[in-house]
Amino acid sequence: MTAQNASEQPAPARRWYLVQCKPREAFRAREHLAKQGYETFLPVLRREVVRRCRREVVTEPLFPHYLFLLLSDVADNWAPLRSTRGVARVVRFGELPLAVPDDLVAGLRTRQVEEGSGEKDGNVQRLLHVGDRVSIIDGPLAGLDAVCAEADGERRVVLLLTLLHQVQRISVDIAQVRRQS
Repeated sequence: MTAQNASEQPAPARRWYLVQCKPREAFRAREHLAKQGYETFLPVLRREVVRRCRREVVTEPLFPHYLFLLLSDVADNWAPLRSTRGVARVVRFGELPLAVPDDLVAGLRTRQVEEGSGEKDGNVQRLLHVGDRVSIIDGPLAGLDAVCAEADGERRVVLLLTLLHQVQRISVDIAQVRRQS
C-alpha cells in the first residue's frame, strides 16, 4: 500500500451514541467532553418554574440524564469516557454500545435550531397561560377553581374567580395556584 492509497481511504464513519449522565450533571458532562475534543449534543428545554415564591425561567435537558456523543468505532478513543466528570456510562445493549439513528439526532438538532437556542422568552414553556383553569391550593381561597387572566408582576397572577354568581378579579401569589390537568 502506498502513501497515496492511505490518504485516499475514507475517514472512519462516526455515529451518535447515547451517554447516561450522573444525576443533575448533564451540563457538566457536556462541558468536560467538549474540553476533551468530543462532539456532543444535549437537547434542552426552557421552562418557567416557581422557586421560593418567584417565577424563574430554567434551562434543563430535554432527556434528563442523557446526551448524545459523536464517535467512531475505530478512530476515537473511548477510554476517557469512563473517567469524565458527569458521565455515568455509555448506554449499551449487550456488550456493544448501540448507535442512535442519525436522522433522530438530526431531527432533534433541527428542531432545537428552529425553536432557537432558548435565549428569547418566546421559547419558554410557560407555567400558566391566559385561559388556563387553575386550582387555588393555599391561602384563604384554597380549594376554589379559577381561570388565569394575566400575570401580575413576577410573583403574582390575576385570576377570574366566580363568587356569589359574579366573576371577581383577584391577585394571588403564583405559588398558591396549580394548573389543572
